[in-house]
Amino acid sequence: MLNRMITIIAMALSIGAAHADAQTAPPPGPPPAPCKADSNARRFDFWVGEWNVTPANASVVVGHSQIQVISGGCALLENWTATNGSDGKSINTYNPQLHHWEQFWVGSGGTVTEYRDSEWRGDTLVYLARSMGPPGGMLQRLSFAPVDRSTVRQLGEMSMDGGKSWTVGYDLLYHRAQ
Repeated sequence: MLNRMITIIAMALSIGAAHADAQTAPPPGPPPAPCKADSNARRFDFWVGEWNVTPANASVVVGHSQIQVISGGCALLENWTATNGSDGKSINTYNPQLHHWEQFWVGSGGTVTEYRDSEWRGDTLVYLARSMGPPGGMLQRLSFAPVDRSTVRQLGEMSMDGGKSWTVGYDLLYHRAQ
């Protein structure tokens, strides 16, 4: 009787282990890559590359940015380094459930911004973030516009009146590094 119980327990444990392995083992064949064929997920690829960044009205380099395609083509990772030594990263992705792009930014100074809304205006991607702060909150708008094959304009703006008026926080040009 004891031997039979030990045999049943051993069998149950081996079945459980096999079930756990089946849940964690990747399926055979190449991994799925749905974003590589999705034109919405590829639309922001004009920002991919190595960049030297200047203010729009000057030629002095204020930073460098490397934008990489990650997660099977489902996201872009920004690696920003300013010339003053500060840095930051953003993850940008097309959200197929919401049908728009989103960005999550974190800077070395502790700034976190979640751009949860976006829209395309022609070939310009415009993000929108809502922040707590003064009564009514603050809106942040971040735009990316291809100027030509080797230049992208990034415009950061904020509104304290619900979007009736906007103040430019920065206006940058990304120049493709040679």
